[in-house]
Amino acid sequence: MSEPHSSDKAEDAPVVLRVTDLVKHYTSAAGTVHAVDGVSLQIHRGEVLGLVGESGCGKSSLGRAIVGLEETDSGEVELDGTVLTGMSRRQLRPHRRHVQMVFQDPFGSLNPRKTVETLLTEPFQVHGIGSRAQRREWVAELLLKVGLRAEHAERFPHQFSGGQRQRISIARAIALKPRLIVCDEAVSALDVSVQAQILNLLRRLQRETGIAYLFISHDLGVVGFLAGRIAVMYLGHIVEIGTKATLLQSPRHPYTQVLFSSIPGHKSTQAWSGRISIVGEPPSPLNPPPGCRFHTRCPLAEERCRSEPPALRTVADGHRVACHLA
Repeated sequence: MSEPHSSDKAEDAPVVLRVTDLVKHYTSAAGTVHAVDGVSLQIHRGEVLGLVGESGCGKSSLGRAIVGLEETDSGEVELDGTVLTGMSRRQLRPHRRHVQMVFQDPFGSLNPRKTVETLLTEPFQVHGIGSRAQRREWVAELLLKVGLRAEHAERFPHQFSGGQRQRISIARAIALKPRLIVCDEAVSALDVSVQAQILNLLRRLQRETGIAYLFISHDLGVVGFLAGRIAVMYLGHIVEIGTKATLLQSPRHPYTQVLFSSIPGHKSTQAWSGRISIVGEPPSPLNPPPGCRFHTRCPLAEERCRSEPPALRTVADGHRVACHLA
């Protein structure tokens, strides 16, 4: 897998997605799950923002809320200057084509009873785009663009390998030329060699079309390959966000430091690199701790950390961290 070229001008491009104080809670018999608790971030046109964190931290809930698969409790999702939150389904319809999602399980997200041609034609039909002949032509072009053949349109999902099915999912996601695609663990179910192929495909499509990605993954190596900036999420909060180089070389939040120290061969320039460790499991999102949500596992925590929630503040150009000690 070759090292991709990442644009140094991403921050100068127009903002395609702006998320402001987004909150998504789930209520059950056991209580209220604080999945997403006041998240703010933005993605520029043509940029890849990686989103990492432990399982259960709220990454997927955030992704689903952004594309409109989950109703939010409060906050705003803004796409190209248009606030989508609060819109009715009818109002949202013309905007949905501009933000798409690629899921972890390509077989589960593809209807097994429909041919590839039917699956790829559906986006055009839903939005009333093109004639039947044009749609068939576009389906063939989409398949070629993702590395498949035009004759594959006649087959069903079960006739393809996992990597090929994910290519079909990507073809469906790019059919309407969206401005943003949310990739939720899009390669985690694939073999390493196939992962590399799909990542290179996503990178090529980004270069050719200027599409932006929110790339959600627990695999830091994968995120480090594709993303230009990385956001770190812990228990419903963004605790640090910055360029890939900054987070890899000089992470400021103790959780980020531990997370990135797990990458083989990674060496941080922080003075306490290699000497910090966390204990125990993350607290339950049903009952998140007061103050900094990481303080129950942080060996550097002070009294202030146990009572006062840290704000996500700027500590350097383009680098923000939610830690009193940073």
